[in-house]
Amino acid sequence: MKSVMFILFFCLSYFTLVRADDASFDIPAKLLARHTAICPEFNTERGKYYMKGEYALPKSKYSKETKTLYILGCEMYAYNSLEKAYILDAKDNITDVYVAVIDHIRSITATADLMGAGYDEETFMLYTFQKGRGIGDCGSASTYLYNPEEEKFILMEARLKNNCDGDIEADWPVIYSK
Repeated sequence: MKSVMFILFFCLSYFTLVRADDASFDIPAKLLARHTAICPEFNTERGKYYMKGEYALPKSKYSKETKTLYILGCEMYAYNSLEKAYILDAKDNITDVYVAVIDHIRSITATADLMGAGYDEETFMLYTFQKGRGIGDCGSASTYLYNPEEEKFILMEARLKNNCDGDIEADWPVIYSK
């Protein structure tokens, strides 16, 4: 279990990163304009490496309208990446995805900045993973479940390891679990 979590988040972060010219989806013009206004580097030569994914979200029992989740890269760092997520409805209305984050003093805030984001279409789970430093012996990781009735992602678990002690096999403490 100790290294399984690290491997899972590493794989989600690594394998969801594809080049835009190899991607199997197009970004609607309205969304592309909005995203590049927030993340100007996305529309540069380097930005073609920021494409993440397009995912069909589960339908609500109140509405049979299909909604699509887009996760688009914003910035790349030495060992982390910053993404933004958006939900588009059938009329191309855009909703920014905000998630709850919990810091080391258990203060809760909302953010649209997703670090190392990935999405699992089978479980409807959004994952984030942020290394505190390159070897991955500290940082934070969270999971969020998409709730189609509320049309938002609900924090299910948050892990935080503040101590960058060189122990990459240590379990990261759970600081929140629903």
